[in-house]
Amino acid sequence: MPNPLKRILLCLLFVAILPMVLPARSIWPGTTLALGQVEDPDIIEDEDVPPGIASGWIVGHQLLTEGKTADALPYLHMAYRAHPDVVVIAMDFQTALASEGYLKDALNVMDILVAAYPDSQSFLLRRSALNLSSGHSGKALDDLRTIRRRGDASVEVLAAEASILASEGKTGQALDVLRDGLHLHPDRGRDIYLEMARILRQSDEAGAIPDLMDEALVDFPDDPMLWLVKMRSLAALSRKTEALAVADEADGHFADLAASADPAGQDDPLLMDPTAESPHYPGLPADSFAVDLADYYAQNNRIDEALEILQPLSDRGELSLTPSLWLGRLLLGTGRESEGVELVDRILTQWPEAGRGWFLRGKIDEGRGDWDKAIPHYRRAVELDPYDPEIRLGVLRAMLIAWERDLRAKTPDASQQEMIEEFNKNTMIASTLVAQSDSEGQMLLGYAFRLLKDLERAAWRFELAAENPDLRLTALIQKSICHDENGEVAKARYALETLRREFPDDPEVANSFGYFLAEKGQDLELAEGMVREALAADPGNGAYLDSLGWVMYRNGKYEDAFDYLIQAINVLPDDPVILEHLGIVLKNLGQMAEALDVLERALNLGGDSERISSRISEIKSAQQEKE
Repeated sequence: MPNPLKRILLCLLFVAILPMVLPARSIWPGTTLALGQVEDPDIIEDEDVPPGIASGWIVGHQLLTEGKTADALPYLHMAYRAHPDVVVIAMDFQTALASEGYLKDALNVMDILVAAYPDSQSFLLRRSALNLSSGHSGKALDDLRTIRRRGDASVEVLAAEASILASEGKTGQALDVLRDGLHLHPDRGRDIYLEMARILRQSDEAGAIPDLMDEALVDFPDDPMLWLVKMRSLAALSRKTEALAVADEADGHFADLAASADPAGQDDPLLMDPTAESPHYPGLPADSFAVDLADYYAQNNRIDEALEILQPLSDRGELSLTPSLWLGRLLLGTGRESEGVELVDRILTQWPEAGRGWFLRGKIDEGRGDWDKAIPHYRRAVELDPYDPEIRLGVLRAMLIAWERDLRAKTPDASQQEMIEEFNKNTMIASTLVAQSDSEGQMLLGYAFRLLKDLERAAWRFELAAENPDLRLTALIQKSICHDENGEVAKARYALETLRREFPDDPEVANSFGYFLAEKGQDLELAEGMVREALAADPGNGAYLDSLGWVMYRNGKYEDAFDYLIQAINVLPDDPVILEHLGIVLKNLGQMAEALDVLERALNLGGDSERISSRISEIKSAQQEKE
């Protein structure tokens, strides 16, 4: 996901979450409005804690603050038993109880507090939330309505009541409660309208949101979030013409506001960029409402609609760097290469210091297989943006593919040594930038570390990549190979056994396990069975034919081994491993000249030079002795 789209990941839903933080002790499922703190400052004071019990409560309170509720509970329980009338102790105790799932006990504590302080809105709110968590929505509503009857109907109380009603399918009643809030709290109208929109969306009544936002914009025309919700709701309803019209109207509206803010035309940030984030209009899209709409379409896999918006803006020169880069990726990713190349070249002319521009230039060259051009462009991107993990992975992947033979050189020359050092540097830096959750990035790092013979790091990276179900099979096979190459035979076998359990019908797994056993000379009957199972699924697979030939060789059946290896060579004539296997079998069949010819071919095609050279020397020595 291109970095330009990261902010859109936070906006996948067309109704944005309000920028408010819910207190940990007052969480209302489903509502975007935050309730007030449950502690009543007139009731709770730390100095109320009796000295004799203070040390135990302090320990429990600190553990609770650190989120270690299970550890805090015994201390708080002891303090509460000694002084149940001290509110700060009771509140900490019920918080720990609720966090550990003891909701009934937490409710008992709150019942006592409500009885002792019947006028405390905070305690009623807390008990209401606990009742709701316990599945007692009726009791939760009772407490909220008690607060309302007292004339303490804050926006948060109304939102909580509406959320409960909506969860019970009473959407109309929920909206009525919030409409009461519009009259009681006109200054909070924006938040209330957004909460109404959220309830409509959750109730599968999203079709009513655009009209609701029209109503909201009459009173709050300068609130960007209301415009965004209206625009995205129309887009979600596939009313794309109307959605774009709203985007254009919003962009014009805020541009006019910016102009009127400084009619003299001074250097006001909003005049230079009418949609820039401003303290006067917080929440404005980073670029424009139109670009935000394109982002929405792209994130919902509606690429053509995104392009319909971005392309004309680009043609008119109205896109900034970030959306221009994004458009370039979309064009290249949808096969419109000539347009993508033209745009990337234009980006590099206008923004020559844009690392991601050079990155896209490298991607274009890579797609064409022109590594001589791609790698320098990736290098330039890294120079300009050295801490961008995607750029760093890009140059690493290019080097891994383009320089593989040079990087594997046993005795590298000066040029190859420079390549190895540059590759190693990029690998180490990338390893510090790539998130553990980036499974594809971890996979690439695994290949890089394996090529560098850093097998422990490689195995760990493959293990991280294996967390992705789509990569798990390949990643665990690679992990087993790393363990095997590192002499950790038991770990290698365990990884393959894990794969066999998880993918019992996969021919690649069966072949990998069978070949591993053949290499180790272990359980050859089991090895043969698994390789034959793989071949039954894919009879013409050269790698599987090679595996069976190698099993036959390990069993001393050289004629059978020869037959299978010849079949494998016919499928993969330039595979150095198969050629090496065939050369070994020919040697054991007494065909020394043919064996030498095949092994030398394997060596020339990039096979393991040390091992193959040793076998060639053995054959030549044997021939000399006979002469």
